[in-house]
Amino acid sequence: MQIDFLSLHSRFYYGDKMKHKILFLIFAAFTLLAACSTLKLEPAQFAWPLETVLSVDKDGFVKEDRYALNFNTKALFFEEIQDSLSYSGKTIRLIRNNEGYYFMTAADFKNVYVFSIDKNAFSLKTKILISETTGLSNPAFNQRSPYIELLSDGKAFKLTSEGIEEGAK
Repeated sequence: MQIDFLSLHSRFYYGDKMKHKILFLIFAAFTLLAACSTLKLEPAQFAWPLETVLSVDKDGFVKEDRYALNFNTKALFFEEIQDSLSYSGKTIRLIRNNEGYYFMTAADFKNVYVFSIDKNAFSLKTKILISETTGLSNPAFNQRSPYIELLSDGKAFKLTSEGIEEGAK
């Protein structure tokens, strides 16, 4: 039995080369998997302890310095009242729940609007009908974790980001 030097060299050379390729591919796969994973900090609570009452300015904007919040309300008033100029002299009531959703309403609104944050915008998640006939006369929000409590006209409603929780007072 004669061993050819070239065949012996080829077996070891290509075998080592293959091992290096496999090790490189394994390393690359782990690197990509690690780069694709997301960092998640939990548990986190986003709730505001108190509602914020914001006056709408002459251009339809509200501003809250404490939370570094500033947004245009014209589309909200148009959605509710079908009049984008009806914001004059109004106030918006705003609170944030544990999940990070913003609940908004105002006097004479029939709905509570639930918004999530999008890039430089609020995106409507849910529109919660409170009254089909009359608007809210003097609404107020309270933090009642895990709910947002809406008080109006002597009635209390337990709100979630999905709607009114059954068994409201």
